[in-house]
Amino acid sequence: MQSKDLERRRGGEMKHRAMGCFLIGVTGPGFSTHGDALIGSVSDDPYDVRTFLRAVKPAGSQGHIGTELVSTTEHTLVERGYFVDPGETTRGLNESGLAFTCAMIFEKETAERTLDAPSFSDLSRKMMTNCKTVVDAIDLFRSAGACTPPFSVLLADARGDLAHLEAGTFGMNVNHHYSQQNPGMVYAVNCYLSQKLVNYNAANAVIQNTQNNNLARRQRGEQLAQGLRGKLDVASLGRILSDHANRERDPMDNPLLEAWGYSICNHGTRRQETYPHENLPWGTVSAEIMQPSEKLFWYAYGWACGQPPEYGDQIYQEKSWGKFVPFGFRASDSGNEEITVLATAGGEITPAGLRSQADRKRATRVG
Repeated sequence: MQSKDLERRRGGEMKHRAMGCFLIGVTGPGFSTHGDALIGSVSDDPYDVRTFLRAVKPAGSQGHIGTELVSTTEHTLVERGYFVDPGETTRGLNESGLAFTCAMIFEKETAERTLDAPSFSDLSRKMMTNCKTVVDAIDLFRSAGACTPPFSVLLADARGDLAHLEAGTFGMNVNHHYSQQNPGMVYAVNCYLSQKLVNYNAANAVIQNTQNNNLARRQRGEQLAQGLRGKLDVASLGRILSDHANRERDPMDNPLLEAWGYSICNHGTRRQETYPHENLPWGTVSAEIMQPSEKLFWYAYGWACGQPPEYGDQIYQEKSWGKFVPFGFRASDSGNEEITVLATAGGEITPAGLRSQADRKRATRVG
């Protein structure tokens, strides 16, 4: 997808591209099964943009497990209009048990903004390398004051803290901060929700716009989570991230991105048998659950539901795992920087990925 095509489709309102997403987090007694903090997400992109999973161990500092985006075409993500740095972690869990996931925000272009804001890529790298807790990560974003491109971010840590913050070129805001002593749930989609920043949404992205998919996905996620309150664990989060409510709505009606669907597990399509060269269909290319208390990153390639594609434009989705597989940390004696691929952009678990799994029999099937 070329940037000029993005501009045509947005009327010039939004240039940044990373991921369309639904995010959910839970912590505390009466909310999660064991009182620990969990966060989960789906990663929505054009089907020819994939995530892969790797372990990153910088020299002399703590490592992390996380996803990275990659283009499967001859054009890089930057050439295609994505504001994503090479090597950028898009979801991550570090060795201290601090985890994050994020959703891009469709931000309006007309208001005055902080043009010299630090990049989200730099902040997320510092967070994974230097921070150990949710409080550390919040302090990092507060010190930055703003970032570019704009994101809605969920944070969780091994001691049970959970937070939802929003950060973009108009500032940052901590929407919620929960703990085991102050339990709760959080949800995020592709728009600002805080009173401080809500007026900086692009007009077609606001949560009140029933034509976009933000409201439908958030409401459905909340409905499911409230019904499972007190019983939320990796398996139940996996079922939420595999949900197909609102799938019957026509993806071509979505004003944010044509051919991007309305269900949490997103099966966006133009209902074509060939993959187009522009106006690309968007859908869920992976799903992720981070369990900081166990320092496990649960990853599902493709659709977490595991269903086969209905149309030819849903490329690579026939490789969907239909289950969440746990990946953990392994000891390293090397003092050098190491980057190890655990699961490829084609959905194959590497030998290193097999070794990193705490117990391969614990893979959780959903759908």
